[in-house]
Amino acid sequence: MTGKLKEMLFKAKSNCYCAFCKSPRRIYRKKNISVMNIFASLMASVVLMFAIWQEFDPRAIIVFVICLAISEVFVQIRWRLAVVCRTCGFDPILYVKDPEAASAKVKLQLDLRKQDPKYLLAKPLNLPAISAEKSKALATKEKGRLVSRSI
Repeated sequence: MTGKLKEMLFKAKSNCYCAFCKSPRRIYRKKNISVMNIFASLMASVVLMFAIWQEFDPRAIIVFVICLAISEVFVQIRWRLAVVCRTCGFDPILYVKDPEAASAKVKLQLDLRKQDPKYLLAKPLNLPAISAEKSKALATKEKGRLVSRSI
C-alpha cells in the first residue's frame, strides 16, 4: 500500500489547533461515510441476511440501506462532537451560523472553567487579548466603523 492510501484508510484523526484558544487537539477528519463504511454495511447486511433467512433474499437490500443510514448518522455525530474544542468550548460550525450564540457558549464554558477547582493549577489558555481602544470601539460599534481582521 502506498503511504497516501494507507493514511486515507487508517488515519481517522488529524492534529489541529483551536481557532479561539489555540490549544492543540485531535479531531476526526471524516464528515461522511467512506468506501470502507459501505463495505462494512454490505458485509453486515449479508451476515444478517444469512442469520435471519438462511439464503439470499432481496429484503437484505433494506437491511443494507438501514446499515448505511446508521453508519452515516454515527460518523456525522462523531465528527460534530469532535469539532467543538474541549478546552474553551469554541464551536466553529455554530460560529459560522450564529456568532453571538458561539460567543455565549464560550463565555459559559470559560466561566465554568474558572469556577472548577481542577483547573486552578492547569496551564492558562492562550486567549486573544482585546486592547482598551478596540474594546471602546466594539462597545460603540456602528455599521462600517470597524474593519475585519480577515481583510
